[in-house]
Amino acid sequence: MRKSLLVLLLLAALSSQAEDALEKGRDLLYSARFSEAENLFLKEQKKSPDDIAPLFCLAASTLGSIVMYGEDEEKLELLERRLNDCCEICLTLLKKNDSPETYLYSAVVFLMRASMEARSDRTANTMIWLKRALTQIMRAQRFEETAADANMLNSAFNCVMDTAPWPLPMCIGWIIQPASLSKSLATIEEQFEKNPRFETEMRIFLIWEYCREGYPRCASGHLNYLKKRYPNSPFVEIMSIRTELSFGNHQGSFASATNFYARCRSKTAWRDLTPDAAFLSGSAALSLGFSMSAEKWFEIAIKEGMKKPRIQAAAQLMLGKCADQRGERDEALRRYALVHIHKGASPLLKSFATKLQKRACDPRQVIY
Repeated sequence: MRKSLLVLLLLAALSSQAEDALEKGRDLLYSARFSEAENLFLKEQKKSPDDIAPLFCLAASTLGSIVMYGEDEEKLELLERRLNDCCEICLTLLKKNDSPETYLYSAVVFLMRASMEARSDRTANTMIWLKRALTQIMRAQRFEETAADANMLNSAFNCVMDTAPWPLPMCIGWIIQPASLSKSLATIEEQFEKNPRFETEMRIFLIWEYCREGYPRCASGHLNYLKKRYPNSPFVEIMSIRTELSFGNHQGSFASATNFYARCRSKTAWRDLTPDAAFLSGSAALSLGFSMSAEKWFEIAIKEGMKKPRIQAAAQLMLGKCADQRGERDEALRRYALVHIHKGASPLLKSFATKLQKRACDPRQVIY
């Protein structure tokens, strides 16, 4: 589920087209200062209620918070409401404004709407918004000032389609001709030389895809770029740890996660991320096979995550896997049962627990 949210986040890139105030808000967003970004975007929206940019930035801020801290029904409902409002404004603008930037904004908004529809298994609606999105992408590709962004967006969309988690691949042939994943990634890389407006988001997307495809060196190059641009961002710190975990750098991820935990404890601005850091430390320890160390970290995550039921539920699941690793199946089953009744457990987490109740798998396969 985190992958689909990350894809949505990269599609939220066009907030960078806004004026200086919104540009400042975008930097706040990627520095994980979501409340400050939200307040700035709300202020700008009041100034220009009919402008798509501030409302779109608000959707991006909501989405960034979900990617950073995890999803819950309240945040997802807020994101969907804001996307619906964005779609209404874009549809109105398209009737009276044929500028290339309107096409580009509309393409991204419609793709995000399609992704949200797909998450809810509303296939027919997904197809409608996909078709609308791709129409706008093709229009934006015809203009020099938006061609690079549109080409990158189209390539990213092809990547999404290649690995779509919804049952669409069999029925999208009438909309697009799918490109190979390697070609799509190469096209994105080529566009960086043209200074596209949503380079940061595309680098996030490339990090994820390169890790999934087994090219850690390629991912590391883009991650280093983000670290230099946002040197004190917990958002980038967490993404870095997850990246190391995804391509098997277990020792490095454990060192990074425990260091991140220490920084969260010492920095007031990061204090609320302490349970997240503890959970990541436990996941990294378990990936190394250090079950006892992992258990201690997951217990810390539960204790310090009183205001983060999602982290607590995930930690219960991982404690069950630790119990499985040491052969205590009854204790593992007890932990999995706790996940089902925990208020922070998402449907996806409950499905993991159900699978583990039926059959214990490799306990070093972690979630993070």
